[in-house]
Parts: sequence; C-alpha cells; structure tokens
Amino acid sequence: MELTMFERLLQLPLFQGLTQQEISDVLSHVRLDFANYHRGDEVVMQDEACRTLVYIISGEMTAEYRDPKERFMFMEYLPHLKVIEPYNMFGMHQKFSRTYTFSTEGTTLTIDKQMLLKNLMENDIIKINFMNITSNKYQQLLHLMWDFPDDTPRNKIVKFILSHSIVPKGKKDIQIKMRDLADIIHETRLNVSGALNEMQEEGLVTLQRGGFTIGELQNLYR
Repeated sequence: MELTMFERLLQLPLFQGLTQQEISDVLSHVRLDFANYHRGDEVVMQDEACRTLVYIISGEMTAEYRDPKERFMFMEYLPHLKVIEPYNMFGMHQKFSRTYTFSTEGTTLTIDKQMLLKNLMENDIIKINFMNITSNKYQQLLHLMWDFPDDTPRNKIVKFILSHSIVPKGKKDIQIKMRDLADIIHETRLNVSGALNEMQEEGLVTLQRGGFTIGELQNLYR
C-alpha cells in the first residue's frame, strides 16, 4: 500500500516519536523543499557548503569520496540511506564530505539550516532525535575501531576502510594503488599485498587493477 507523505515523514529519524498532529503543527511553520531526481543525478557535491538537511524520501544512492591528495577514491553503495551528513551542518568543517548520486530514480526533502534552528529545534523530541543522529555516528565508528586493537596489516586495512565508510556494511569500491595504501596505513607494500591476497582467498575482497571491491563490509569484522 502506498504510504502518504505524512507516513513517510514519520519514518524519518528526525521526526520519529511525533504524532501526525504534532508533525503537522511543526511543519506548518517550516518550508519543505521536495525534489525528484533521475538515475545518475547528483544531489550534493564533495566540499559543497552543508547548509541544508537533506532527507532521502525514496531511491538508492552512492557516495563517492575523493582524497584531496588524489591518492584514492572510495565509492560506497547506500540503498537505505535516510539523511545526508547531518553531523556536518555544525562544527569546524561545515561541508559535505562526499558526492552523493542517485543510482535509481529518487526524491529528496530538504530543510534549510536556519529553519531547522529557528523552528524545528524548538520541539524537544526533534532536538533529541537530532542529537541522537549525530552522536550515534561517532559512537558507532569508535566502537568498530576498538574491535581492531592489534596493528597487523590486515587490521590496518580494515580500519582504513571503516574510517572512510558512512555505514559499516554493504558494498564498497576502493580505487587505490598498493603503494599509496601502504603509505597511508604505514605498512610495507609487500605486507599490504599479502594481506589483501589473503582476504581475497577468503572471499572477503575482490582485487582488480588499481584497487579492490568489498562485497559486504560486515564480513570483514564478524
């Protein structure tokens, strides 16, 4: 059965816990911008100023990170992404860290940062939801990194992948030369090559010219 727009909004993390009447009252004072996209359309660009809260109402996305030193490109597949980098709306670096592109047709809802501060944050439930969204991102990454205390070449590679992942699961494509990966994680090229080949033999990664692919990231740390 097709969901109504209110039902879709109530499923978004920012509005969870609100009744339909509460969300109607809150949103009556806020401008909501909806936009439709085709497959291949970019929603935001890496290093673009993060001045809006962008929700994915429908569709699947990819996120591409390009290293400023041009040593690697990290592509992530995000079929269930709900919101794009809300944690980058505040803090020292208020820019999107990646380029987000629809891999299917999709729809977004954007809320201006000033609207968020002046109107939405007056609601205690929305304020707590936003704090939870930003805190969960940090805690999730921190706990995953603690799972790899030994600095073996393999663990260093997994830490590198996790540190550049938006979500700690799913498919990832990394375009990087062995010597660049070795330099980044402070290992020898031989050790990096050995660890990746071992992981490929276990079916965890697929090596290819100029990089490697991970079919399911969770398999690397189960």
